[in-house]
Amino acid sequence: MPDDRLYYSHRSEDGRIELLKDHLREVSEMSAEFASAFGAESWGRAVGLLHDVGKYSDEFQNRLLNNGPKVDHSTAGAWLLAESGRDLLSYCIAGHHGGLPDGVPGQESCRSGFVERMTKAQRGDIPCFTAYEKEVDFSPESLENPTIKATRESARFRFSFLARMVFSCLVDADYLCTERFMADDSRDRLRSDGISHLNRRLEAKIAPFFPPKTKINEARCGVLEDCLRASQSDRGVYSITAPTGSGKTYALMRFALNHAEKHGMRRVICAEPYTSIIEQNADVYREALGDENILEHHANFDFSFDDESGLGRRLRLASENWEAPIVVTTNVQLFESLLSNRTSRCRKLHNIAGSVIVLDEAQMIPTKYLAVCVKCLAELVRNYGCTVVLCSATQPSLASFFEEEDFDVKEIVSDVDVLFASLRRVTYEDAGVLDDESLAGMLAESGQALCIVNSRRQAKALYEMVKSARGSDGVYHLTTLMHPDHRRRVLGEVRSRLGGGDPCVVVATSLVEAGVDLDFPTVFRAMAGIDSLVQAAGRCNREMRRPATEGRMVVFEPPSSYALPREVEQHASVARGVLMAADYAVSRLDSTETIAAYFNRLYKVQGERGLDSEGVAEMLSTYGKSTGRLKLFDIPFETAANRMKFIDDSSYSVIVPTPGYEDEIVALERGLLSRAGMRRLSRISVSVYQGDLDRLNEVGALRPITDELFLLLDASKYSQETGLDSSADSGSGLFW
Repeated sequence: MPDDRLYYSHRSEDGRIELLKDHLREVSEMSAEFASAFGAESWGRAVGLLHDVGKYSDEFQNRLLNNGPKVDHSTAGAWLLAESGRDLLSYCIAGHHGGLPDGVPGQESCRSGFVERMTKAQRGDIPCFTAYEKEVDFSPESLENPTIKATRESARFRFSFLARMVFSCLVDADYLCTERFMADDSRDRLRSDGISHLNRRLEAKIAPFFPPKTKINEARCGVLEDCLRASQSDRGVYSITAPTGSGKTYALMRFALNHAEKHGMRRVICAEPYTSIIEQNADVYREALGDENILEHHANFDFSFDDESGLGRRLRLASENWEAPIVVTTNVQLFESLLSNRTSRCRKLHNIAGSVIVLDEAQMIPTKYLAVCVKCLAELVRNYGCTVVLCSATQPSLASFFEEEDFDVKEIVSDVDVLFASLRRVTYEDAGVLDDESLAGMLAESGQALCIVNSRRQAKALYEMVKSARGSDGVYHLTTLMHPDHRRRVLGEVRSRLGGGDPCVVVATSLVEAGVDLDFPTVFRAMAGIDSLVQAAGRCNREMRRPATEGRMVVFEPPSSYALPREVEQHASVARGVLMAADYAVSRLDSTETIAAYFNRLYKVQGERGLDSEGVAEMLSTYGKSTGRLKLFDIPFETAANRMKFIDDSSYSVIVPTPGYEDEIVALERGLLSRAGMRRLSRISVSVYQGDLDRLNEVGALRPITDELFLLLDASKYSQETGLDSSADSGSGLFW
């Protein structure tokens, strides 16, 4: 082989070929820069330098230049690091295309054969890649270990977390460098402002709020001042415990931007439980801080909007790695990414370092993942320069969990009880058991009222009864059987009627109770967890236009004939137990003592196993038993990721043909739909479970697109009032 032979890494569409050594150098430098944000620059440089050394084999060069057979090129660099005792980094290279693998054969989802690949490399049964030594200068002794604060008990979890962060640096750098070569240009990045400039813009926006002129604005300004004061404190874990209507949207951002500027932090990440809250808050932030500074990242956001400046494309690119100063996203996106093994989800992780992370409606973290979510948040604060803010009107009792991680939760609001008292806007009533006929009669006689129940079946039955009693004008139904665009349209009509003082009765499920900006004089709520009851009350007398005695929050027991999910039943049962105690009653539902008692009892009922029911925290923290040292080589990255599912993936998506989406549906049926098109179709999709799917299939109402995606053919199966109807009655109206 001639000494001056050139080795190549990529071939572009126009035939250009990139030198392998140039690619390795570029990825190495970029990965090192990314990893420097959390003190792992040396590790970032090493994985970047070695990730593609397997391409130095004759077999890979034949693949690239002559369209030869596929070649495994990632095992080589992974083996070099494993051989030198850098097990964590070998995972990063082995998975930089297919995802972080499980370490031990026999894990429930272990498809990557990581151990087998390392064993094969040890035997010398992979393509010879030693030519890399002429162009790549790597010495294991040059690696400097990052400073990770860890005890023997916590080390395994913290080092597996570190591996994901370094993996993120590698895959993002590899994507960006490859993209730049293939496009012969750098990506068009967001033209965003720095944290200091954004802070000044926000301060200018809220300046007219002072001095406050009404009681409610006085309370809101007090929260804003508390946030400014607390923002100058050290990084750590904070809470904002404030009732609905206390101006948390601006207050959270005031704390976050001032805190970020104080400590030289890079971005603000706001995680919300529902897309409806994200859309609402993102609109507020865009209006105050500018479109280019706000990345709204969730399944329903349409990045393909047409604009002359190309902002949609820049936002889409930024969503891949969260390269934006302010990110507004979902709890699902945040936590599933933190525990993911997939390249597409992990490439954003390094950009979370040095962030203020705001968890709005913190009580919505699923209890079965609470243990691992707290561990992840604590790790981001401990070793990655982050601050976490837990925000809620019904603050979950997480202080003891963070204390186990050696963090105190510092409350930002100076006097929570005084704030709640000053913003009390409802009177709670206990209506006891109400059958559907009695409840429907009360609703039919109301001028404006909201009723929230736990069952979609009950919501539909009540809606039909109320409509029958008073006519359809001003009567609305809101459940997840209606696709997002449909719900958005109905909410717009409801807000318009409420604002105009027109008659308006809404029967809904829990999707409207947290963060949705509605203001009814009366709210009925079926018994549920105390957090749900108090959140529902936040839709009552929201703007304090009437005395608290005229804001009616009616709690009732629904008929037992409606089957409910086990979690809903359990939360309602815990709430009943708390309210039966001598010190609590429905009239004191929103007291901090009642809320704390509820969460303490709920967590006790769940037990340690219930707070980690999928075993994710346990499997990432358990010691190996065969040796006296940590067995870092058997980290179950893939298995843990597959178990971390906030949303039940046993459901199916049914796309409802809707005017304005014809082109996307035609492309879908032809198998030509783009990712952007699929994102748009999610706005007219309804999630159903197996029973509903079977009934719709029985009457020929669906056309399968994939095993999990279906197109609704029968127009009679979707009502513009109540959404998708999965009853077995056959229909006859076709969409087209």
